[in-house]
Amino acid sequence: MYPAAAGRVQRNFALSMKSYRPFARAISVWPKKLAGRMNTWVSFHARVELPGSRPATLRMAAAQAYRVWVNGVLVGRGPARTAHKHARVDEWAVSADATGLVRTVIEVMEYGVPTFCSTNEPAFCCAEIVVGKTVVAWTAPRDGGFRAEHRTERVQRVERFSYQRAFAEAYRMSAAGLTWREPGYAPKRPLPLARVSYARTWLPRGMAYPDLSVAQPRVSAVTGRALPFRAAVFAKSEKWRHIFDVPKTSAGFPVERLDWPVYTPLAGTTFQSTGTARLQRGLPLTLRPRAWVRADFGGDCTGFPAVRAQSRKGARLLLVFDEILVEGQIKFDRSSCENVIWLDLAPGATVDFEAFEPYTFQHLQVIAWSGTVEVSDIHLRHYQNGTVLRAGPRSLAPAAARVRRAALASYRQNALDLFMDCPGRERAGWLCDSLFTARAEWHLTGDNPIERAFLQNYLVMPPRPELPRGMVPMCYPAEPLKNEFIPNWAMFLVIQLDEARRVRRLPAEWQPQIRRCVQGLVDYFRKFENERGLLERLESWIFVEWSKANDFVKEVNFPTNMLYAMMLRSAAQLLREPKLASQAARIDATVRELSWRDGVFLDHAVRDHHHQLVVRNDASEVCQYYAFFTGLATPRCEKALWQRLVRADYGTLLPANVFVGKIMRFQLLIENGEHEAARRELMKNYLPMAKTTGTLWELFQKNVSCNHGFTSYVAVLIDQLAATKRT
Repeated sequence: MYPAAAGRVQRNFALSMKSYRPFARAISVWPKKLAGRMNTWVSFHARVELPGSRPATLRMAAAQAYRVWVNGVLVGRGPARTAHKHARVDEWAVSADATGLVRTVIEVMEYGVPTFCSTNEPAFCCAEIVVGKTVVAWTAPRDGGFRAEHRTERVQRVERFSYQRAFAEAYRMSAAGLTWREPGYAPKRPLPLARVSYARTWLPRGMAYPDLSVAQPRVSAVTGRALPFRAAVFAKSEKWRHIFDVPKTSAGFPVERLDWPVYTPLAGTTFQSTGTARLQRGLPLTLRPRAWVRADFGGDCTGFPAVRAQSRKGARLLLVFDEILVEGQIKFDRSSCENVIWLDLAPGATVDFEAFEPYTFQHLQVIAWSGTVEVSDIHLRHYQNGTVLRAGPRSLAPAAARVRRAALASYRQNALDLFMDCPGRERAGWLCDSLFTARAEWHLTGDNPIERAFLQNYLVMPPRPELPRGMVPMCYPAEPLKNEFIPNWAMFLVIQLDEARRVRRLPAEWQPQIRRCVQGLVDYFRKFENERGLLERLESWIFVEWSKANDFVKEVNFPTNMLYAMMLRSAAQLLREPKLASQAARIDATVRELSWRDGVFLDHAVRDHHHQLVVRNDASEVCQYYAFFTGLATPRCEKALWQRLVRADYGTLLPANVFVGKIMRFQLLIENGEHEAARRELMKNYLPMAKTTGTLWELFQKNVSCNHGFTSYVAVLIDQLAATKRT
């Protein structure tokens, strides 16, 4: 049922805090003249002979992103992301072709801008090819066998893909096509390589490698045309700050410096369907100017869109994609992303194009923006978790089985090298989300290697000068954009560390790092305790959930203090300091004294003009869930409130959203025996999502991510309900 490599992964993590020296000869290098440049693509080439077709291993690390081709075949994509001043090492099996040659091409991207999905550190490539115990090629400033070339086919000056990620993709392809991956290619103008002096600590990968299999779309496709640009349509479009307010909002290239500002013409364009077509491998479709074909993959997928394109006289080709259709068409910026790739094809060019960056979509539209193009072999290469997952109970009703499959699809696409919130817009490893995805990982695989990697990233992270002393990033590995953090999410880190140590697996030798991290957070929060021992006026982005409840966080917020007490109880266990548990009990008592009014918990208190705390009458649904989730309230002691919540008799309570209120609700219902209510609400809320995208969404609305990692926890809840039904 579970992967055979799970034990080996655990041992690797046991070593990961100690000395680990994976490279025998390889040195971290980068072309000196390209260092520090934004959005720069470099290829590293090596050619070696393997006598007798012996197996070989490519051992490597790189930043910020890489992919590997061997003899023209994709064999790897990475890296597994980790903390500042660290890098995880991958090992890819490589083999020779019929002539005994191994032609290796490593493509590495330097984004050079802060993002939520990776650290912004100097780019590098460190790689060696090993046969047995002999290193036959390695990266070095000279004489290692790897040569580098600037891949200018990728257009540098383009828009940001989103506020959270780096740049969109654009390419200019010559008539020669993708020559640098073809047999016999050698860099014509190899760049001098320099040692990258920026020190990094090597870490083992510690988890499974990605599933890079290929998915085909449905045979039936939609055809249509792009109508002429209309200024009135563009005027109604969003003017995203990460595109139009650069570099003030986001680092990048201002609109006036872009090679082709694709957002403006595309946002002013309306699509019109005109018919259908059949997609058959090897049979091209001819797209004349402004014509398009839209493929449907049958559900939300994450990976690299790909197409074979040929143009006799030259053309500009667009790949536009999204998770859902809006009024029957793709709205490429629906979730604040620029879901478009553009390619300029020189006359006579034939290109088997595959995107470098991973995206999330169900619908992929190929548009001949200008010129005539023949397109074929539209497909997607997955970039997801390929681990064998626990099968669902055979007794599941069809609707529950469908929702469970959608939860597993969401898990596969969001639990790769860390726990992501969404695999498209952000690809960020958010705290709080990670607690629920970690529970899913443990339930579905019987192990927690991704959780260990996720937590290890926080534990080995050097102090961040952008954050207050003791505070941790809200998502990581990342850069704290605008120096922003979520204090509530830092509390969830302590809670998750405690739960992972008690319920799942953490190496015992991590205890010193855990102690340092937890003690730093305890010390940080202590300075915000007021005369009643409650947190007041916390810094930065205080977040309870995506609802009206977040309007009440500025002074004394009771859900935040409920969570703080829960954090202190976890800290008491992790630090072996009972006094923190006593402090948590006092906070609970004070919150109950101030917040409990007329049978509900109120959300907040503010200072009046005499500087006295005054409790306001605002009461949210999610505040009640925080009370039960954190242990402040129990169904036995707050019986009337609990029964009211079970009946969904919310009255004047301000509604909760799916994250985190409803997820807490579903958990609480099952834990307290309200199985029919949980079963009914899970199906009501999630079955429409499963039917629409085959994944589960960030919110109940369609205007955001339709594929979110924490929703994989729904599979755990469904299995728990099935078990109680059998009992």
